[in-house]
Amino acid sequence: MPLMLKNTTLPVSKKTYAYRPSKFCDEIELYETANVHPHLAKLSRYCCDRRLAVVYDEELTTALSDVLPADDFGWDKRMNVATQLADLLAWLHKKKIAVGSIIASCIMIDKEVNINVFDFGYICNRVNEDSVIPLDYVVGRYPEDVSKGWHWTMKSDVYIFGLLLMELITKTKLGSNPSVLDNCKPGSFVHKSFEDVDDQTVFGITSLACGCVSADPGERPTMKMVLNDLDKLRKREGKRKRDENESTIE
Repeated sequence: MPLMLKNTTLPVSKKTYAYRPSKFCDEIELYETANVHPHLAKLSRYCCDRRLAVVYDEELTTALSDVLPADDFGWDKRMNVATQLADLLAWLHKKKIAVGSIIASCIMIDKEVNINVFDFGYICNRVNEDSVIPLDYVVGRYPEDVSKGWHWTMKSDVYIFGLLLMELITKTKLGSNPSVLDNCKPGSFVHKSFEDVDDQTVFGITSLACGCVSADPGERPTMKMVLNDLDKLRKREGKRKRDENESTIE
């Protein structure tokens, strides 16, 4: 959960850019120039006097990390969150912005399961699919290829999305080096409580997650491809449920 501004429910994020003020400026630039997306938190104010902090204009109190293990946070809601996050990342990539690590506690959810994302690990503007971004530090989780070469790419963002997708379908918070990746096989790790989801959808969503966290960045899909796959899977699952309901009524 984020910190809250006194006497409000506005989330506050303390920054660790003390020796890298340019990175703080990159984040402020993101919120000021790219804040038209519905799933990106809106900047309310910021402080750069001795300590760096950002206040977001979002009165939301539930973080994704709070509901990950919840039984009443069902499959459809989880796929809705995944699709919204994929839409945001695909949109940012189209704007030539890579964002670095995102964790579940920095994704806020309202009662209608609309998300707002804040506090990215590493923001770099004016990049493209082929850009290799040199790093002097990393924050949060990151793929192994980043730790070897100390560089970030848009495919690193895809890896981070894959971890969050895995958390959604396993109902489990993954650590920095999630063991589930050691045996990433499609259909093998969806939580047993989602038994009403058909096998083809399970295989499709786990195949997508495994592709996103592939050790080879070249084998990871783009965020646009991820978004398209999620849309297709959700439409297919929705049609299956409608067909089942109609056959039951008949």
